[in-house]
Amino acid sequence: MSEISSWEDIENDKFFKQLLDVDFKKTDVVEPLLSVAQQLNKLGQAIEVLNAELQRQVLANHEDLLSQATWVEKLEGVLFIMQSHIQSLLSAVERLRGKIIDPFNRIEMQTIVLARLHETSDLLRRVSRMQHLSKRLNSQMSSITQGPDIVKAANSLHELEQLMADTDLNGLDVIADDQQAVKTQRATVQRIATHTLTQGLQTMDRTKVSTAVQVFQNLGIIGGAVDTTIDSTLAEIERISTESLDVSLVTNQDFGKRGAPGRATIPSPGSSGNLRTRIWENLERLFQDTLYTHCLQIELLQRVLLEHHMQGFHDLSEKFWDKVNALLAKVLIERAQGSSFVKQALEGEYPKFLRIFLDLSKRLKERSHSIGIYGIERNVLLPFENAYLSRSVSRLLDPVHNMFSGEGLPTHDEIDSLIRMITNELSVSLVDDGLSTVVSRNVGKAIRLFCLKCEQSVVTGGEASQVIDSPTTGQQTNVTLGNLLHYLSSQTNRVIANLAGGLPSEGSVVITTALKETDELTKNLLAPLLTSISDAIESIILTMHDDPEFRDTSSPLGKEIGCSLYMRELQGFILRSVNTFLLPYKNQVVVAESCKAVASRCIELFVRHACLLRPLTDFGKAKLLVDFAQIESFRWK
Repeated sequence: MSEISSWEDIENDKFFKQLLDVDFKKTDVVEPLLSVAQQLNKLGQAIEVLNAELQRQVLANHEDLLSQATWVEKLEGVLFIMQSHIQSLLSAVERLRGKIIDPFNRIEMQTIVLARLHETSDLLRRVSRMQHLSKRLNSQMSSITQGPDIVKAANSLHELEQLMADTDLNGLDVIADDQQAVKTQRATVQRIATHTLTQGLQTMDRTKVSTAVQVFQNLGIIGGAVDTTIDSTLAEIERISTESLDVSLVTNQDFGKRGAPGRATIPSPGSSGNLRTRIWENLERLFQDTLYTHCLQIELLQRVLLEHHMQGFHDLSEKFWDKVNALLAKVLIERAQGSSFVKQALEGEYPKFLRIFLDLSKRLKERSHSIGIYGIERNVLLPFENAYLSRSVSRLLDPVHNMFSGEGLPTHDEIDSLIRMITNELSVSLVDDGLSTVVSRNVGKAIRLFCLKCEQSVVTGGEASQVIDSPTTGQQTNVTLGNLLHYLSSQTNRVIANLAGGLPSEGSVVITTALKETDELTKNLLAPLLTSISDAIESIILTMHDDPEFRDTSSPLGKEIGCSLYMRELQGFILRSVNTFLLPYKNQVVVAESCKAVASRCIELFVRHACLLRPLTDFGKAKLLVDFAQIESFRWK
């Protein structure tokens, strides 16, 4: 076992390292590295080393230790002096507290008494003011000569309500009767103001409406009063519109009596016309009387509100119109779903319904002092418009299908029937540009379908393109189809011209664009025929190279020179082709336009082959000049 001679030995010893560990606790067990006697011996040696080290440190630093001990005695003296000063300060504070607390308590008590006096005085003042206003209110409401002055009464009520709201006056017997009277008078004033507003709107009396608005403003319920007026107006519109489209009510009105008990009211065939007339009369009254009148009433209310500088009512008419549109959409759909008769009337005569709606909108907009924006809400009309347009396109397409359902081609009478249908559909749709445009598209569909059916009936192949013999049956069929297309186009253009004052330009363009397809189809009919004519013309022109007169060496002087044989044949062929195959087509404008290419090719071929003639004598040149003069004299279609 090593001896402990210095504190470094203590730090490096394994036994003492366990004891010097920071985490070592008293309850921990030391590892048995040494026996108990050895441990005690080590501890004794360590204690001696530590004592010796302490003595050495004291001897080395005894002056510093003495100096620190002296300063401790001085610090104790300073702390004693500070303690005496603190005791003096606490005594002074206690004396000062005794001088302040009593006056403070007295002032606090007086302040509480003063506050209570102020509250009592204010309460008495309010009670006095309330009693005074209550007497004034009674006199205003019980005026014998002029009747109740509800405007002044509303002012008094408003002030009374503020007095009662600012302070809790419940439990005061002196004003209990006045409080009950205020509630009663308020209900009376509100009822009179509501009646005045209703009367003023019904008679369009600005004075009464202004009075009622001022009363509601003074009562602080102007927003609720306006909402109530709007709601009651919408409820009345809903009631009238529902009754206008109620088949059972209309039927009872028509017959002047109700059916027998237990028997459903069903329109008889003879009364259907009268029933439909009655429904349209009801709709006319609904739009032109009820809705128009209520819109004017709401405009009057809005003007009066703005005159009183009310906030939040600058778009009252617009909001009301939107609510009316939403209400009409709901009622119309419900009535249409509930009655097939009403549904058929609204869908079958949709343009009439649209005209009624447009007349109302136009009538509201064209007033000199109109402040509302009364646009047409398409959502109200959309279900009926879609159904009408579906029926309209069927009415236009069905005649076209029926024309080509048989074996023969359509007749002019059938096309006239289609034209009458087109005229009727366009005429009925003139109430609105949007509707006219959509119907014009349907007309365009019918024209395109007619062209498609004609195209399916066109005869093609050699039978349609031969130009040698008389016209074949196929060529005659194509001529008939071309003439039918021309007849349809001319009649439709006549309809457009007659409706030019009312049909929108977009609708006219749609139909005109569709009619161009008739000309295109006519050109397609002429194409194989003109190709054959062009080939035949080329074959005839080629024969000029076989004409011996161009190589004749005799002098042309003094001789009468006529045109060549091939030129006479060309003239005869062109004249026969025009008279036999082209003149039967009545659309000569398209024929002439299509023939321009044939005429140009004929002249080009003639000039080309004339330049290629070899040999060419003087007599041949004179002959060729005559041929040029002949070709210049042709009457080209």
